[in-house]
Amino acid sequence: MTDHELLIEKLSRQAQPVTRPWRDGWRVLAWTLMALPSGWLCSLLLQRVATDWSQAGALLALLQLGLTFVMGVLAIRNAFLLSIAGRRPLCWKWFMPLLIVWLGSVLANLGQSSQIHHRDAVNCYVFMMTVSAPMVLLVIGYLRRTRSLHPLQSLTAAGAGVACMALTLLSFCHSVEVHPLDFALHMAATLTIVVATVGLGWRWVVIPQMRSSCR
Repeated sequence: MTDHELLIEKLSRQAQPVTRPWRDGWRVLAWTLMALPSGWLCSLLLQRVATDWSQAGALLALLQLGLTFVMGVLAIRNAFLLSIAGRRPLCWKWFMPLLIVWLGSVLANLGQSSQIHHRDAVNCYVFMMTVSAPMVLLVIGYLRRTRSLHPLQSLTAAGAGVACMALTLLSFCHSVEVHPLDFALHMAATLTIVVATVGLGWRWVVIPQMRSSCR
């Protein structure tokens, strides 16, 4: 199109009112205050026994709980930052110390773990998928307000954040000890949540012009 005035007129007709998003910290706080209670309410659909914090290894379990929550908050913040041009998300190097300490505490508990029934491990997978469902929908809704120039990175970070929050909720109704099969299914649930977040959120988060150019 060579007629600039016609182009401007067309763009003016397509323009919609823009609402300035909240500051990043407020968006993360608002999402967290909505997501965790929603996940907890969904957890009531499942039969779980509350964690016995008097057991040996409770301190390591508390450390894991705190680390997963912090990593979840930082991952959700990164997802929001990636969705807005000009914002600088945290580098992956910030996550490495937290991830290493978390993995080390899990491995330390693996050596002390007792036998676990296959059914209990599967229940952990089902629990994480159940509590993550409303959190995934909420984070996609938040990202849809701004869309994203980097939809894959934004949704991957969002999925990782939701998975961390699901692990945080699981810590309140899980043995302080971790069995290898249990840990493997925790990681399988994490991967499933990330893939589901990307798959479900892509069409809602990607900028329409980018979607049409990919066809």
